[in-house]
This record gives sequence, C-alpha cells and structure tokens, in this order.
Amino acid sequence: MAILDSKRKEINAKIVYYGPALSGKTTNIQLIHKKLRPDHRGKLMTLATQGDRTLFFDFLPVELGVIRGLKVRLQIYTVPGQVFYNATRKLVLKNVDGIVFIADSQKKVLPENLESLRNLEENLRDYHRDLKEVSLVFQYNKRDLPEISSVNELQSALNSYGAPSFESIASQGEGVLPTLTTISKMVINKLKSTPRLTPIESLRDEPSKESPDRPQPPSHDPEEEQKALETLKPPPVSRPSPGAPPPRGEVKPPLKISPPPQAQPKMDEMEIIELGKPEKISSNCFNIPLTVRNKRSAAKFVLNLTLKVENLGTITAKAASATNPKS
Repeated sequence: MAILDSKRKEINAKIVYYGPALSGKTTNIQLIHKKLRPDHRGKLMTLATQGDRTLFFDFLPVELGVIRGLKVRLQIYTVPGQVFYNATRKLVLKNVDGIVFIADSQKKVLPENLESLRNLEENLRDYHRDLKEVSLVFQYNKRDLPEISSVNELQSALNSYGAPSFESIASQGEGVLPTLTTISKMVINKLKSTPRLTPIESLRDEPSKESPDRPQPPSHDPEEEQKALETLKPPPVSRPSPGAPPPRGEVKPPLKISPPPQAQPKMDEMEIIELGKPEKISSNCFNIPLTVRNKRSAAKFVLNLTLKVENLGTITAKAASATNPKS
C-alpha cells in the first residue's frame, strides 16, 4: 500500500526482495545500489535487530515519470532468509507494494525455495492480503552453477501466479537490473490506477478507523521501521532489589542462600567474524575453524559438525562441540 507524503510531494512505495537464505537477495540489493546514480538514491542502510539485519535504501526512478504531479520514491528492502527470523520478515512485509522472489536454481535448494514461498504467502495472509494481488516478479539466480533445475522446472514448482520471471547470475550482475526495472514498472502502473492514497500523516497522528483485529501498516519511514524492528528484541526481566519488602498480600518465602550464578556472555553481543575452510574428518563429519568476537575480545574455535541424511533426502546438521585450540 503506497503512502502519500504531501510535504515532500512524493508517493512512497515499498518493494521487498524475498527468498531463502543465501539465494542472492543481498547481492541484488548491493549491486542495484551501486549501479544507481548517487543523486537519485539514498544511503544503503542496515536496520539491525538481535542477530539479523535488514538492508534498505530508497531511490527516485526519474525515467518512469510522475503520478498526478507527484514524484514516486521506491523503497527497496531485503530480509533475512533464515527460518528463525520470520518476525522480521513479517514486519517488513507491511505495506508492501511489490515483491521480488529470489529463488536459488540449485536442485538441492528447491525445498528451501518452496518453504520460503509458502512462508511469504502465510505472512501476507496475516495482513489479510493475497500474493495474487501484489505485484510479483521471480528471479531464478545462480544459473552459472552445476546441478541446477531448468527454468521450466522452476516455473512449474514456484510460479503458479504467472508472474514475470528472469534468469540471473547476480554475482556477475546478469539479470539484476531487468528484474528491478520490471517490478518498478509494475508497481508504478498499479499506483496510476489506485483511486486514493493513504497520507503519511494519517498513519502517524490519527487513530486507526479500521477494525482492531486487522493489522495496521506503519509508514515507509526508515526511522519508524527501525523503532518497530527494535520491538522484536526481548524485554528486560525486572527483578526486585535485594532486601525490598514483598508486595502487599504476598507471603515472603523463606530466605535461601545460594552461590551467585556465573556471568554468561550475552549472545546478542557475539558475532562470527571469520570462517575457515572446513576440514573433512570422515564421510559426514567436518571440523570448521571460526573466530567469534564480542565487545571485549575475540577467540578462535573449531566447530565439529556432523551431517545426516533424513527421509526424503533432507540433510540435517548437528554441532557436536566447539573447542578452543588454545585451551
């Protein structure tokens, strides 16, 4: 749902790049940002939450003209593909006008493609929207790799919507800009037929007149998106101060003395800054050297990873241990 910014005399529309992890979403976004004229694009921003990131920038596609005397500002997002970051993906989909689904062409990744598409459909349904009603383009990436599905196979498995599709090698820039041009034109053409746009002021200042059960979309403001994404972090646990009396009506339990717990490092302060080359120990066991850093120090570990083939050919991984070579 595009937003009217009357102060800037602009229409803000959102395009989201969706797809499984490592399919090429970030590569697309970074290359597009690099190719656009600096005076037509904004800064490439990272909206960070606990353990993941969302890339964002906006630009004015001057060559596509204006609508009712208003410039159109397209805002481009990409979301984390890992399954456990669904809260972030769902949040970014609010108010989406166009979606580019980046599929990995490798045959072994087809189940992840299907799962990501199903997840996209479910998240849109939570906002009472149907993917059939949203401008959609498919991009079949990594066409230069061996063991890939044919375009016909990918179309049959994924594109039941009859949406435009492109082959791509995003790492080499092939197919990236045609994908963007097509989804941009689709979004703008749909805006031209939209009878009424929602003013951005009404989203920020006025109470919603919609049903309270219907999710309400926020404005396309990066600062507002950042605040919303920050709410995904778990709230701090409140604890009464030592020696404080219990609340009225409650029985104070007997005092128990226990050894102080050992301080544990906060997981959200840690990040992997280096991954070494895996060393094959056996047919399904690998040692992977990695370097982990938090705010105070960095340490090297060796991760022992065991792979297992489940039913239907699904591969699962289990980390047996992570040891510090210096210990």
